[in-house]
Amino acid sequence: MAIGIDDMAFYAPKIYLDIRTLAEKRNISYEKLSKGLGLYKMAICDVHEDAATLAAEAIAELIERNNLDPRQIGRIYLGTESALDMAKPTGTYAVEMLAQRFASRFGTDCFRHCDVLDMTFACIGAVDALQNTLDWVAADRTRIGIVVASDIAKYELQSTGEYTQGAGAVAMLVKQTPRLLIIRPLFGVAMESVHDFFKPRRERFTETPVFDGQYSNLCYQNRMTEALADFRRRAVAAKLFREDQFQALSERWSRMIFHLPYAFHAKRMFVEEFIAERKRKGVWETDVSKFGFAEPVATKFDDPKSLGKAQAAFLKTVSESTLYQRFVQTKLERAQRASQDTGNLYTASIFLALMSSLECDATEHAPIAGKRLGFVAYGSGSKAKVFEAVVQKGWEAVAARFGIFEKLKNRRAIDYDQYELLHNGEQSEPVFKESDRWGLERIGQEGVTLGARYYARM
Repeated sequence: MAIGIDDMAFYAPKIYLDIRTLAEKRNISYEKLSKGLGLYKMAICDVHEDAATLAAEAIAELIERNNLDPRQIGRIYLGTESALDMAKPTGTYAVEMLAQRFASRFGTDCFRHCDVLDMTFACIGAVDALQNTLDWVAADRTRIGIVVASDIAKYELQSTGEYTQGAGAVAMLVKQTPRLLIIRPLFGVAMESVHDFFKPRRERFTETPVFDGQYSNLCYQNRMTEALADFRRRAVAAKLFREDQFQALSERWSRMIFHLPYAFHAKRMFVEEFIAERKRKGVWETDVSKFGFAEPVATKFDDPKSLGKAQAAFLKTVSESTLYQRFVQTKLERAQRASQDTGNLYTASIFLALMSSLECDATEHAPIAGKRLGFVAYGSGSKAKVFEAVVQKGWEAVAARFGIFEKLKNRRAIDYDQYELLHNGEQSEPVFKESDRWGLERIGQEGVTLGARYYARM
């Protein structure tokens, strides 16, 4: 059945901090962040913006561009880890704003019968929402749904995660016979409860997480490897493809779309799996002969630390080889470009990577119609999902209208002092108030309105 993503829309805050500014303030080498991690700019929410306003803007663009009647939208499911309330879904705030916008054309009750829900599993929550909505759309060809990913990645000042911060939202129109991507109903899954990154309840409310960066990278890599194996197993068990077709999924897929905590994360995480694929295909010995790779043998080392250093050096050699660099340029690089100018968007990261890849391919007139895209999603805590999509014949006309790089170009830089005021919640007025955009107007302070959030067009 042809079910998938028909169109996508992206919204980013209108201000950003240049990574060079942060690097200078933190006494970190700018080249380490730009060339090492692929970080150039950090999207920053203004004082009047939050996960609800970002989501509402992305959804509104999707509705307007596709001339949708809100009364025909059966569901709006939000994936986020930046929820605004412990009980009331953040998606309801976004839909409340949308109802105000479209009331004059479609009536005040135009979203009355739209199902709204938040789904949370760290950075993979929106993928869960997408999978759920694909199943829902499959049951009735008249159904259309919107999945939106909206998040604000925020870390403590001077923490090791600070320079990966970002913010933004991506909305997706999900329906049968989509113009952009058909997504196969086959998902590889891997889950293990860990504490690599989490946001515990605390006496003093804080938006920042408890995290262990190195451990989180290890969890990402382990869940990714397990989910890729599960995807291969499920595909073979379903007799959809021959087993030999799945020895190297990176060759099966024309592009690979990863969750990107920072722009270069995927190419750093995939090296070991790339080697494993080459071994499964039976070509690794030829690679070793051609490129001189020297993989360390565990029995030749007296202690784990020495073995670890040798293994890291080996992986670095492989990652810098023309063999791996060719893979990166072909399969990964286009997806990195938008992330370089936004930072981590948590749930929206993987979908911005998709939009980035498709918009770049459209600009370059790449012949990817009919080609497969592979997706590797991850959420701390932890879970990975692997799935694939087929690019549709009319994809280029859809992707050409994304405009993500034009949007990123038309933002305003802020200085470090403004960044710190915003980060600490000490900024009282918006740094940049763009007309006809939603903003948080006030928060209830007493009685039955205590903590209630009220929004208006600015």
